[in-house]
Amino acid sequence: MADRAALEAAAAAGVISAEQVGSLDAFLNAQAPKPVIAGEEDLRFIRNFHDVFLATGILLLAIGMGVGITTAVSGAKDATAGSLLVGELAAGAAVILWLLGEFFARRRRLFLPAIAIVCSLTLFVAVAASSLYAGALLGRAVTWNLDRGMPVEMQLGILLAAACAAITPALFYARFRLPFSLGLAGAGVALFVITACLIANWEMATRALPAIFLTLGIVLFLAALTFDARDPQRQSRLSDNGFWLHFAAAPLILNGVFGLIGMVLGGSSPGGMMASGNAGVAQAAATLVAIALLGFISLLINRRALIVSALLTAGIAIGALLNATGLGASALAGATLITLGAFVLTLGAAWHGARRALLGWVKPEGVWARIFPPEGTPL
Repeated sequence: MADRAALEAAAAAGVISAEQVGSLDAFLNAQAPKPVIAGEEDLRFIRNFHDVFLATGILLLAIGMGVGITTAVSGAKDATAGSLLVGELAAGAAVILWLLGEFFARRRRLFLPAIAIVCSLTLFVAVAASSLYAGALLGRAVTWNLDRGMPVEMQLGILLAAACAAITPALFYARFRLPFSLGLAGAGVALFVITACLIANWEMATRALPAIFLTLGIVLFLAALTFDARDPQRQSRLSDNGFWLHFAAAPLILNGVFGLIGMVLGGSSPGGMMASGNAGVAQAAATLVAIALLGFISLLINRRALIVSALLTAGIAIGALLNATGLGASALAGATLITLGAFVLTLGAAWHGARRALLGWVKPEGVWARIFPPEGTPL
């Protein structure tokens, strides 16, 4: 297979165009055969420090445009003019970022810079839409009296911003096929659903928030599995799609489980804060059991993203258990970090052996063999 230097030499000789180097390099890398034993979640969104350099430049540009918008709006004569100006300038910034996507994401296929672009683009589109909406309402002399609750106009504005957080990365994925944007779109959909539930009935939605989190997380998890099943060897963009959907699903699942355990065992708030005393110990123990079950599933589907997302929740639960022993603050923090570190190192070192043992016990066949990919023989 030709390497990057050979492709650049071919471009210099006029065999191919300079614009084709990036896309051809990405295509050849995607087609390169990988060993069956790989089984690793390769970070294909970063290739070298040049990608980091470009992504840093894009983020600095986005921050600079945001500061420029803030500076420009400070001289607005009234709230209506200010809102419209923010919306117009944010929309202009979004257009610039989309054009950068055409160059870096579509033409050169640079994934890390494209990630920086879609994150910045989503933020600017949400700001533009909500600001233009607010400006239009203020221009019609619509007044918001919060003493009687949130008015419908404000509710629609919040839903509009949340919808932009889902639609923008979805459009970015449709155009550029960036796997990260699919995960971001999934998280945006979850944000929209949660926002809509809270606006529809704040009290009921607040009580049901853990169940909502868990349901949305499971939906994203199942969507990720559909991509995993189409690429059990983790070699193509389909696997990357699944990775980022798993990454978006894991916090929702964990927060949902954490909150439900807290409500059932600890009598804590739906937000999932750890209870105190014996109830807190029971809640922490149940949380660790749930995390162990999630680790079992992670091993079967060969996805470490779920475990990484569980580390914060696991740290809280371990800290609560250790706190019951009467450790001081410093000792508690140290013991928690040591326990977490030992757990991650042990699991990482024994990952492939544990997978072979589990798969030998489960013996997946048919479609399950695609969801639970085989583990190769170690080198």
